[in-house]
Amino acid sequence: MPTFLTTAKMSPALRARVEASVSGRRVHSQRALAPRSIAALRALAVLALLGGLLAIALQVRRVDHEVEAARSALLERWQRESVGLTPRHKALPPRAQRWLSEAAGPRFTDEISAELSAPGSLHAVLARPIVYVRGELADMRTSVRLDDAARESVTDAFVLCLMDPPAQRTEKALLGRVRSAYAGGARMQHATAHVAHLGDGLVGLPLLDHGFRARITQARDLRELHELRRTFERAPIERAKRAAKAAVLLFAIDEPGSATKPTELDGERPHHVRVGLVDLEKDKVLLKLRRHVDPSWLSDATRAEYARGADSCTLAMDVRSALSST
Repeated sequence: MPTFLTTAKMSPALRARVEASVSGRRVHSQRALAPRSIAALRALAVLALLGGLLAIALQVRRVDHEVEAARSALLERWQRESVGLTPRHKALPPRAQRWLSEAAGPRFTDEISAELSAPGSLHAVLARPIVYVRGELADMRTSVRLDDAARESVTDAFVLCLMDPPAQRTEKALLGRVRSAYAGGARMQHATAHVAHLGDGLVGLPLLDHGFRARITQARDLRELHELRRTFERAPIERAKRAAKAAVLLFAIDEPGSATKPTELDGERPHHVRVGLVDLEKDKVLLKLRRHVDPSWLSDATRAEYARGADSCTLAMDVRSALSST
């Protein structure tokens, strides 16, 4: 059909397509692919699609396999590390928090149980596996602050002098024990080998609880599982298990110091300390004592460097004296 849309200068093929478009006719290109070629191309397209889908499926399967392998390995390690721990062992963090929160409360009074009244009973109690913590009064009242304080708590001169007191209450005798505690030498290691740190238990034991196991089973991908594995590897698991199996909780809680007295270079100043022993197997308080410490009687040289250690040692001797007088 002639149309004004075509001109004599157009190529015959272009003019034919325009006229066909106007009239509604279909023009077959001389270069159109043969039916066999079209079928082959369609087959290749289908094969490419199927190949892509297969590759995706294999990749998904490989990733799933890696996820399950990582999950199984972590669960196996969790199970292995949990062997020998009872629910009561794993509950040390909230149990210790309860005792310490109570000891940091306003109604702390001296108390010595009948079990500690007999001669040699303190030695027997102190020979049992012990978990120890020392911190400021305000830090013992909440679990969050207790976690931070317990991580910083170490086996100090108080523990050494309680286990292995000096023969005399003189500056020279105290200084010898304090130096041993600071150096961490053979005397310190021998006397306190059975003493674990509560901080290790607070960090490690939650990872051996069923809540952490549930996080492993519910992890969705490798990234999450790898993060859980790194958390597990960084935790002091072995030391946490020692803390969990302790039979006695030993604590020392420092009350705020006197604002009217000078503070020594190591931060020590006159203040009261609350000391306690709790039988964790019987859930029973064995000892509660509140004693005052003051480094002002020490010589200037000793006080400048060892004020806190000397106060800690005299505190331990005060505890032993209180029990020997009952």
